[in-house]
Formats: sequence, C-alpha cells, structure tokens
Amino acid sequence: MKKLKFSLIIAILGLIAILGCVKDNFNFDLWDREVNYEASFALPAIWGDIAFTDALKKFESSGRLIKNSDGYVSLQYKTRVSSNKVNEILFLSDQNFNGNIFSPEFNFSNFNSFGDTVSFAKTIDMPFSMFNPDAEIDSLTLKTGIMNMMVTSTFKHSAILYLTFPTVRKNGVPFKRTFTFVAGGGSAVSLENDLTGYKIDMTQTATGFNEIPVEMRLTLYWSGTTDNSGSLTTSADISNLTYSIMYGYFGINTLFFESDTIDVNLFKDENFEIERYHFEDPKLLVKYWNSYGVPSQFYFTHMVANSALDNIDYDIIDYGVGLPIGASNPYNVSYSSNPNQVKHDSLVLNKSNSNIAQILNKRPKWIQFKAKATTNPVGYSHNNFVTDKSLIEVEVSMELPLWGYIYNFNMRDTVEADLRDLFRDNNPVKRALLRIDIQNGFPVEAYSQVYFLDQNYLILDSLFHSNNERLLTAASVDNNGRVIDFSRKVTKIEFDTQRLEKLRTCKYVVYEAHANSTQADQNKLSKVYDDYRIKFDIGFEADLGISGNIDSLSNQ
Repeated sequence: MKKLKFSLIIAILGLIAILGCVKDNFNFDLWDREVNYEASFALPAIWGDIAFTDALKKFESSGRLIKNSDGYVSLQYKTRVSSNKVNEILFLSDQNFNGNIFSPEFNFSNFNSFGDTVSFAKTIDMPFSMFNPDAEIDSLTLKTGIMNMMVTSTFKHSAILYLTFPTVRKNGVPFKRTFTFVAGGGSAVSLENDLTGYKIDMTQTATGFNEIPVEMRLTLYWSGTTDNSGSLTTSADISNLTYSIMYGYFGINTLFFESDTIDVNLFKDENFEIERYHFEDPKLLVKYWNSYGVPSQFYFTHMVANSALDNIDYDIIDYGVGLPIGASNPYNVSYSSNPNQVKHDSLVLNKSNSNIAQILNKRPKWIQFKAKATTNPVGYSHNNFVTDKSLIEVEVSMELPLWGYIYNFNMRDTVEADLRDLFRDNNPVKRALLRIDIQNGFPVEAYSQVYFLDQNYLILDSLFHSNNERLLTAASVDNNGRVIDFSRKVTKIEFDTQRLEKLRTCKYVVYEAHANSTQADQNKLSKVYDDYRIKFDIGFEADLGISGNIDSLSNQ
C-alpha cells in the first residue's frame, strides 16, 4: 500500500507541529508555575488558481493528454512501429563475372617476328542478379562492395589484359585493372578492390537494365614461337554489396511490420469503475512517415481489441465491406519524390467509417495489430528509388476527445496511515476545523468519503457524516458543451478532541470518490478545454488549551 498523503491529515499535522513549537518563543521563567490558557486561531493554509494547461504539462511527457485539432483536450494512447529494414527486402546479392578470349578470335596473319603485336577487344554484358525476378535496376551507388579478380592465360606469347567496367565510375573515372603475363602464360590476381562510392549505371546495354558492360582488350607480344594457340579466362567475384541509393523498378515486394499493442490504461485500472460513459467522437488514427520513393499500399492483417468487460477479442478490421486499412481495401500511402524527402500521410477511423465507437463501448484494455505494405501494387514504373535509410514508419493511436459524459465514476483505494503525532503529550489542539472553498471551472461534480480503520480493518470513524458529501459542484455548460460559469462549494470538516481520540488506533485510511460530468444523468455532452480553471482557498480554525506546570511544559 502507499504511505498516507491525504491532504487533510497532513494539514492538521502541520498545524499541530506549528503550535507545538510556540513555547520555544517564550521565556517561561517569567511566568507563574501553573498556567491555564485558551485561545482560538484562524489561519490561511493553501490557496490556488490552477489552469488545465498546468495539468496538461504534467502529462505531456507520457503523451496521454493532448490539445486536439478542434481546440479541446483528448486522451491519447499510441505506439509506433517500423517496416523491415530496406536492405532486408531490397538487397544486393553477391555477383559474379566470367569472360574468355580464345586464340581463334585473333588475326595472326602479320604476327611472326619480334616487335609484332596483335590485339583483340570484346565487350561482355555482365548480368546483375536481383532481389526480385521482376526488378529492373537502372542505377545505384555503392555504400560498400569488394571485388576480387583472377585472370589466367595459356598463350605462349607474353600478354597484357586491359579490363574496364566503363559504367562503374567514381568521381567520373571508370573502374579498370591491367594484368600482365610472361611468355608461356600464368595467372594473375587483383584482390580486395574497394567499390565504396562507385556509381553503377545499368542502362548502357541492349537490355537497358540489370546489366553491366565489361570491356576486355588483350594484346599479345610475339615471343619467338609459331604456336599461337591458347586462351585467357577472367573471373570476378563481387561481395559485401550494399547501396546508399538505388533507382529503377523494384517489382512487387512485401514489407512486414512488427506486431505491437496499444495499452488503453483508462479501462485497466482496478481502483476505479465507470457505470456509464460516452465519447462523442472517438478515433483511431494511423499516421505514416514514408521515405521510400515507391508507390505502396498499407494494410492491417490483424487488429483486435480485448474487452475489460468480457475478456473477448473484438475484430476492428471486420466492418461492413472492410475498413480502408484491411487487405481487401488497402491504403495508398503517399511516397517520396526525392531522396531527401520524408512523406507524411494519415487516415482516421471514426464512428462513420468504422466500428470504433462500438469497440469503445466494450471498454478495450488493449488493441493489438499486425501490418504489411506492398510496393508497386498497381503499376510498372522506372521511377522507383530507395536509400539505405528508407523506411515506412506507422504510428497507431487511440484518441478519446474529452467530449461526452461520464456517469457514476467510482474510485476507491486504501493507504497506510501514521497518526501518532496527533496523540503526543500536551497536545494543545482541542478542536480543528478545515474550511475548503472551491470555485470549479470544470464540467465535473465530485463526492467523497474517507474512512479511518484500525489494524483489523474495522472502521473507527469517517471524515464526513454523510456518504453524499459533494466537494465539487459541476460548472455550467452551454449547448456546445463549453463551460460558461464557475460553480462554488464551501466544505467544512471539524475534528474535536473526542473525534481525534477515535483515531488513536488508526492504521489505514480508505478513501472513496464518485464523480459525474455536468448533467450526465441526462446524457448532456461536455467538452474539456485547456483553459478551464479551478480556484481553491483552504484555511484552518483551531481552539487551543494549555494547562499545567511551566517547568513540565518547558521540558517537553
């Protein structure tokens, strides 16, 4: 249980502590040995003028209370999920290139003495395998990549191979390597070639996508033999490929979102109950942040709310012909038009296009969902792009605008109490009265009761003589649900010696509160705005009695 922080008891204890120290301000040697003194005091204790914005600031860190687009206040529960990382869906696999030059491809007619050379050049289109068989990539810029190459020659003449990737460029310079062979042939390697920052253009072949042209030019130098047979084989392995940006057509791909749950704590707290309530305009909002440059459709595959009333899961997607978020009716998410843009989009489920109002009547404890998005669902276009940071993020929130009514809100809790300071020796307080004056600018009325219990949870006393003591009277509202005038209620709570004595064995305090919005019994709708205020003035009256020997008093 929580330690007692009940304001009335703390206030009374504070008053007793102040008066108990009065003797320190006097020189008791100047008094007669016996004293009898009685007096009454009236002391201001607490006053305040609190705007709803002050309460709003208190809750901003949790995001539960917000000022909505219509200017009044909403209660909000939300969560945010992201799609797969882009390189888990649109990834680059390892690539391989093989090229050969054979002796019959040369013209050796004038190649028969020292100093003679003969050359042959060819271009081979290197296919670039993709994440999707339908993907057609125009270009990409590599974030990482390693190329290892091996060339083997069996020609009897010395040779030089010039290997160039003309559309793989960095700072405008194509990637190229040169390999030299002595007479009789051999092998040469070029390892760990770093491709970071190279841009690859795949539009320069006849196909126009998914291919890289590779230029091979082999020059042979006559080495004193008439044996012109032989061949040259080239292989290149490209691995650890990632991109910083990629353009083209990516085909149809499915992005998966992690499953998540929105906890609606309003209906989970066991310390209170609500007999009847109504939210006039509940909403389920879905907000998108899309940095994919790809047409995409988003939909939920699973969305249910679990009821605090019957513990049954209720389907939110299964509504009429389908919400604009289900697989049968997906939502076309706005997408970026340039790599530096994050596109924002949203949709709202309300009482007109969904069953959110009916779900809310079931007092949902939580809402659980799973989602997917599909790229290029309805057309072919080479205007797709992604970066290594591309992501679709989704925020799902249940918004309960404070526009409606609450009838018979009941709250009850028990706290531990320590009232020993009320019963110390020579306590001068004979009677204490707490006066609470509240001017209420909220459309809420409240009733309260406090019970003092002993260690066996038996009631010793109650704070009020009636269980229907109204601490707040509801402010008046107009036909639009807005408060138009403060209400006022003055409450007096008195403890005399006899009542204080009842609390000597108090170990626990049980407090109860009951509240209704303005004219909730007539289903009147009220709104809560952030400029609503509540003003209060709390003061004490106390009767004191001091009697006894001065020496004994000064020694206490």
